[in-house]
Amino acid sequence: MAVCSTWMGCAGSKGPEMLTIQAEDYAAAFDAAVEVAREHGMRPAFLDRRAGIIETEPVIAGSILEPWYSDNADFNQTIRNTLARNRFRARFEFTRSEFTPRTQSDDIPPVDLLGMTNAQWDLTTDTVPLDLRVWVFEERGHTVGQRRNTWTFIGSSTTYHVPVNGVWDENPVTFWTPTTRDEPAERRLLNEVEQRLKSEDVVVTASADSTSSDR
Repeated sequence: MAVCSTWMGCAGSKGPEMLTIQAEDYAAAFDAAVEVAREHGMRPAFLDRRAGIIETEPVIAGSILEPWYSDNADFNQTIRNTLARNRFRARFEFTRSEFTPRTQSDDIPPVDLLGMTNAQWDLTTDTVPLDLRVWVFEERGHTVGQRRNTWTFIGSSTTYHVPVNGVWDENPVTFWTPTTRDEPAERRLLNEVEQRLKSEDVVVTASADSTSSDR
């Protein structure tokens, strides 16, 4: 851990799990979330202010060979990103504070998560407080037909596919599989949004888990 702190500069996992903002500060909070995502290399791919959703493009995770990359929570995550090719994407979501997730009880009616049956679902005109949550998803890259050498990466190769119909050979295909959530990154992003809003004199209420320590 000492190596991680001094050389790799790991980011830790301090931060809240949810932020509550007032309706009049929604525009500032939305813009702050977009800027925080951009600062971490995750360019917004989908923005919907009415629904309160921000989806980002993926960003490749830093390895131990990239000490300037400080978005890893700890040394274990740095090693994992070195042994495998991982990337991250984030989803910011604003919801009304009175919204209660559906449980297993049959007494609770279905919840319209997408607002399809509510013509007034527009957070830009709401007057109730809003909750901000963020999900960071880790995805692992896989190359079809990859043949790894036992001793060196230089000796690795990729098989060629010979389709029944089409060109004689094809280029290697890489696909990505979601593996887990990066909860420390979620807390860090929310913490940065909170600090940015406080610098703009916006009243923000963090969840009770905002004092969580580094894992």
